[in-house]
Amino acid sequence: MRRSIVKLGLFLCALMGVFHQSFGQLRQLSVNRSDYVDSKQKHIHSKLLADTLELPFWDDFSQGTLDSTKWESRGANVSLSIGVGAPSLGVMLLDGTKANGQPYSTDIGQVNLTDRITSRSINLSGLSDEAQGSTYLSFFWQAGGKAEIPDSEDFLQLSFLDSLGNWNVIWTQYGGDSIQAFQQEIIPLEGIYQHGQFKMMFQSSGRMAGPFDSWLLDYVYLNKNRSEDDLNYPDRALTQLNSSFLGKYTALPLFEFNALSDTVLTSVQNQFYNLNDRFRAMEYSAEIRDKGNQEPVMVLNSNTPFNPVPLANERRDFASGIPTELAEQNREEEFDLESIVYLSSGDDFLIDHITDGDTTYFSQVDFRINDTARTTIPIRDYYAFDRGTVDYAAGINQRSGMLAVKYHASSPAYVNALSINFTNPAQAGTAVDLLIWSSLEAEPVFAKEVIIQPKNQLEEFTKFPLDTAIQVEGDFYVGYMQFTNDFVHIGLDKSNDTSSEVHYNISGSWAPSEQVIGSLMIRAHMQTEGPQPPDSPETESQIKAYPNPVENNKIFLEGDVDDIKLYDTFGREINIDISEAENGKFVNFTTNRKGVYLIKAWNKNSPQLIRILVK
Repeated sequence: MRRSIVKLGLFLCALMGVFHQSFGQLRQLSVNRSDYVDSKQKHIHSKLLADTLELPFWDDFSQGTLDSTKWESRGANVSLSIGVGAPSLGVMLLDGTKANGQPYSTDIGQVNLTDRITSRSINLSGLSDEAQGSTYLSFFWQAGGKAEIPDSEDFLQLSFLDSLGNWNVIWTQYGGDSIQAFQQEIIPLEGIYQHGQFKMMFQSSGRMAGPFDSWLLDYVYLNKNRSEDDLNYPDRALTQLNSSFLGKYTALPLFEFNALSDTVLTSVQNQFYNLNDRFRAMEYSAEIRDKGNQEPVMVLNSNTPFNPVPLANERRDFASGIPTELAEQNREEEFDLESIVYLSSGDDFLIDHITDGDTTYFSQVDFRINDTARTTIPIRDYYAFDRGTVDYAAGINQRSGMLAVKYHASSPAYVNALSINFTNPAQAGTAVDLLIWSSLEAEPVFAKEVIIQPKNQLEEFTKFPLDTAIQVEGDFYVGYMQFTNDFVHIGLDKSNDTSSEVHYNISGSWAPSEQVIGSLMIRAHMQTEGPQPPDSPETESQIKAYPNPVENNKIFLEGDVDDIKLYDTFGREINIDISEAENGKFVNFTTNRKGVYLIKAWNKNSPQLIRILVK
């Protein structure tokens, strides 16, 4: 069985809890979604599942969430950013891991059925003779997309539930070596499937040990009065999220926004696809609004005609005007902007029939829902490259390994906090060191040990305030160092590729991210004012440690010290000998290992962390 070296590396990542990793790497990881499902939402959905669905059945996944009134999922989920050249915005992703992000098997060689998506019961009974011979299912599929490409022996299959309660495989597609454009299939439904509890099921097969073999579905449509050539639809759709008008940034601190020049701002870009076999004159509009009050901030385009007129089945990239007027604004308070792009294409509900000039529509098929795309751009106190959506996770698997994201401050400013989306709930309570660098060629200018906190939502960030604001200017780097050989899971947003800003260090030297594509969900919070000097009493109670770096395993703690503990980078407490000294205490510890250690000292029940370096 042929498997690439890259996939072997990814496979080893998925088995992080099974055996010890012998080498470090930066890898894309799966995400645990099941622990963040709202129990109230589960109850609401369960009340909606009693009714059997009626024709037509249509879903293009453009709303970004699984419609549980139409589908039941095992491991599959909707993504707005994984598809490449999709028929419309949003796809169903089957990527070979359970809803909790764990592999289906820990056997490194096991290949079998993994994710599946099953429709709710659809009533196909009582069809007329004409309808019985003209009921077809159509759908689009893609292998890989922005995820992992399935190998040639992996497959996606479609099964139908017949009137006897049996699942029959109707269609199978095998993988390959490269990403293919979305392909459309259309399949007739024979009489044995035309019953009151019909279901369809898409299921993928591949490695069971991780998110290696991915398949994408889009634009699933089941209806009567069709033919095998019915592969076009009265629908014009946007196919992707709006690009950011801030270039690579998806959020900026307020002071940076107020300092914008027109060289920073870019057009809002998107793409349309004409799913019909006829040309269609269309227009598009693009504007930027204040998300809070929905007041227009700037109209970039208003009913701008596409020129030339879109042809049948044409896909075209397009861009708005550049929002140069944003550079003239000077806001005093933080706010959120929203870019909105929408098509004026004449799309409407699917027509049922026309009688004597009166048109009857199917209300469950609204071709207008994929004509609008919205993107939020926070103008607050932080830089970000991500949009806040977790597609996957990423991490390194090396004790003392470091991960860094580069940002740029156009003028002197101060980092006062870091926000990180730690996606694995099982890692709550794990310690990491937050780090800030002015250059990766030098030692960090700031380090602080923090504990990964539990959270309620997958997209939720944990904000870690710094002990003191750290001045930066120009390029600077924020990230962390870990104390474990297990992967520390950081959210990865695939909608905006800023992998060139990510670096990692697992062997004493820094390397660029080459295999993990997307934006790491690590943000730098800023302020423009320098840190305030501490009050005198606080200065007097501050404990100081020297010499640092340490010589001869002996260090002096100056100040009023009540208790002392010493830890190595593994979090293990080290035995120490404490002796009294004038204005403090001497700490003697025995170690012949170089590295970073952590002293925890108490002054009047107030703990203080002091990092020391043994050379």
